[in-house]
Amino acid sequence: MKTFFKIMGASAFVAGAYLYSRKETPAEFIARTKKTLQAQKEAVSDWQTAYTDFKKSMAHFKDQLPELTSTINALQRDIDEAMFQIQPRVDEINKVTSKMGKSDN
Repeated sequence: MKTFFKIMGASAFVAGAYLYSRKETPAEFIARTKKTLQAQKEAVSDWQTAYTDFKKSMAHFKDQLPELTSTINALQRDIDEAMFQIQPRVDEINKVTSKMGKSDN
């Protein structure tokens, strides 16, 4: 029991010293603490809302992923086909430019 009273007395002393050093009354301390706790509760609530929104967005993205993959594959096929059709022309242009470079010398 003595230890309990010693701990309570030491805690009261530390709390008093803290309030004195901040030049704050116990009522001001309680009001500030309530305000801080309320702000932290709101921050946690905002974070939870943002996390829930993120999870919904990620689920929507995963639902759209097969369509995105098929679109990318179709684009890649179109690009490959265009490159196949353009390549002979690019080769011809390279031949002409190399002949022009050789004739300049």
